[in-house]
Amino acid sequence: MDGAARILRRYTGASILIAVFLLIVNYIILGTFVFKGMNERSSPVHVTQTVAEGIHKNDSNRYTLEPNAQEWLQKSQAWAMLITNDGKVIWDYAIPDQLPRAYSLAEVAQFSRNYLQDYPVFVWGHEMGLVVVGYPKDSLAKYQFHFPISWISDLPYRLLALLFGNILLAALLSLFIGSRLIRAIRPLISGIHALSEDQHTHVEAKGMFSGIARSINHASSLLQEKNALLKARDEARSNWIAGISHDIRTPLSMVLGYASEWEESDAVPYEQQQKASIIRKQGEKLRSLVSDLNLVSMLEYEMQPIHTKPIRLSTLARQIVTDFLNNDLAETFTIELDVTTEHCFVMGDEKLLVRAITNLVQNSIVHNPSGCHIHVQTTLSPNQRDALLIITDNGKGIEQSMLPDLVELPYSSKRKSPSHNGHGLGLPMVTRIAAAHHGRLLLTSDTGKGMTAELCFPLSS
Repeated sequence: MDGAARILRRYTGASILIAVFLLIVNYIILGTFVFKGMNERSSPVHVTQTVAEGIHKNDSNRYTLEPNAQEWLQKSQAWAMLITNDGKVIWDYAIPDQLPRAYSLAEVAQFSRNYLQDYPVFVWGHEMGLVVVGYPKDSLAKYQFHFPISWISDLPYRLLALLFGNILLAALLSLFIGSRLIRAIRPLISGIHALSEDQHTHVEAKGMFSGIARSINHASSLLQEKNALLKARDEARSNWIAGISHDIRTPLSMVLGYASEWEESDAVPYEQQQKASIIRKQGEKLRSLVSDLNLVSMLEYEMQPIHTKPIRLSTLARQIVTDFLNNDLAETFTIELDVTTEHCFVMGDEKLLVRAITNLVQNSIVHNPSGCHIHVQTTLSPNQRDALLIITDNGKGIEQSMLPDLVELPYSSKRKSPSHNGHGLGLPMVTRIAAAHHGRLLLTSDTGKGMTAELCFPLSS
């Protein structure tokens, strides 16, 4: 549910920011629009002032208008007149014919703030009376508003209150919409979490996310069907391998028994004894291969029982090195044991660990037929949290690009290249034994530079 709460917080915050941003933008656009409308052309008040200041009496006692003021009137398509204090028009410019040339005090009072016969007019004081500038009909809209001073003084606070009110409203709306959205999304999130944990799930398909709910339900059904098929296939494969291993064991034991008897019988010619020896060795190899195949299969599908106990890696290493030295190891091979510390304890299955370490040493022997030096070391990792068993040889090594394939089964789809050079079940088995002990196998090698195999296990507390 933490994911749902996080979505709600982000959705609410984003909604508030969007609302505030839109509000500010609207205020800016509104202000710009009003200001532009007021100043789209020259301000009528400015034109009226310019005309009033540009009217002068010449030497012949006639009134004239300065060229710049006249230009303003022409640009604005406006007319003008000068009315004396007794209401007579003593000067005019482009005044419409239908307008009178004299006005009473009441008429002046009426049009000075609004319209003169539907002409928007503006007035400005002059030493001879009143300057009137008029604009074409339907060209300007004049509105007069009256506000109390207290209202104007409180206007900034009112605007702030309006702003915060909008923010509060946006927050409430965001929380309301977000909560409804979360209620709709929460079952989907639970369904997705269940799918990630390989559990069956069913989400009620309703509302705006009904399509997604149906998809999740369909995916859950498909996964369950596939998991059932995979489980049945894996069980069949494991049962088949176990059955084959069991069925082969009895006839193979008879073959090995007769071969050993012929190999050791003085009544059998020497040449036949050698052939019997070959049969025995190949039979033992076949038995080992069947055993490896059965073990890898059990480890692959987590069907191999693991009997763990505290094990000292140095003791295990000594035992294995001694076994190799006592089993007629060729003189071209040398094994060196290096115990850095005696405190490498791990929780493990002794038989499986012996199998893994033995396979790594045997791997160095098998793939270096001309001989090599094998170094077995037990130590702790630099962070003192893991126990390491490192087996290094100075043999012919292998290309770095081929190392990932060595830990995959011979016919696995994960391999980049087909199995060759005799690499079979040994290293894949070691990898799976390490994984069963929550550890890992790391391989390092290059052509002509030998190989290093590092088994890393968590230290036993």
